[in-house]
Amino acid sequence: MGEIMKIHCNACRAEWECMTGCGLQHGRKENIIAAFQTEEQARVMKLLTQNPIPLYDFRYQIASCSFCHKPVSVPVLRSIENDEIYTGICPACGNQPQTPLPEDITDMTCPVCGNQALTADEVGHWD
Repeated sequence: MGEIMKIHCNACRAEWECMTGCGLQHGRKENIIAAFQTEEQARVMKLLTQNPIPLYDFRYQIASCSFCHKPVSVPVLRSIENDEIYTGICPACGNQPQTPLPEDITDMTCPVCGNQALTADEVGHWD
């Protein structure tokens, strides 16, 4: 089950809501492929079909987009066999965001005011 995270800047009071993790639906390859934008799906399909029994990890992670200046949820697919990682594009602007952030976002600067004052609270679950 995934988590819904509310990201809040203590300096300027900006807020965003992002999904993290994955749901039961992502146990099927077709649903993982559908989580990515249309222009990304061929590459994701190739990664998932490289081996007869592919080993992979899929989840949504929070990433900072340097183009639209928002923290966003992006799909991330990692091949366990060769450690290749494919990160989806920003759902807000369609550009490639920065590398997904670790679970702790306190080191991330606020995209609105530039202060290092972000906190994240779990506000719900999704599946």
